[in-house]
Amino acid sequence: MKAGKRMKGVVISKPIIYGNIATELLSRKTEHTHKWTVFLRGPNEQDISYYIHKVEFKLHETFVNNNRACKSPPYEVTETGWGEFEIITKVYFPPASGEKPISLYHMLKLYPPDTPGQSWPKGKPVSNFFYDELIFSEPTEEFFAMLTKGSGGPEVPLASPEGHAFSVESEAAECKRLEAAVRQVVVKHDEYRERAHAAEAEIATLRRDIAALESAG
Repeated sequence: MKAGKRMKGVVISKPIIYGNIATELLSRKTEHTHKWTVFLRGPNEQDISYYIHKVEFKLHETFVNNNRACKSPPYEVTETGWGEFEIITKVYFPPASGEKPISLYHMLKLYPPDTPGQSWPKGKPVSNFFYDELIFSEPTEEFFAMLTKGSGGPEVPLASPEGHAFSVESEAAECKRLEAAVRQVVVKHDEYRERAHAAEAEIATLRRDIAALESAG
């Protein structure tokens, strides 16, 4: 199907979340240690199928039929295994969009982060989520209609309710943490610069003393 006329100067972005969640298998009948699900979804669990044609998940080549296609939501694949590997999530858009498919990459994460002095609770899922935005520059008129069809309502929640990895609140908290880290870096930078200046002054004094001793000798 030939793409229609494009809308000059129009840019639309759509937020998405992709990644995986994994849970350790407490009773094992095979060498598989975890059950996991890879997915693509809206940040607030809203429908994104109105502008997505299909989603393909490329798994490790050792899996039977390692290229899994989802033509309708939920866009996810559940499997069991023991190893971590790169997942390729390929997103296709309707033919009328004239858009090429895009690929997202992330490592399948099965094991919890290192927490010195603490043990990960048995049965607690390990989450590995990523936030991104799909940018559509000068979409076709047909695709613009699709993109704006489901644009009502907030796409990223303001607060951080249970089950949501991202929110305006969590973004603000992350900004504060980054600002605090920047302030610490600036303080350390100034401290090391003063120490460097003091060391240079001491070196200059020692050189003058050595020169004076050599002259006296």
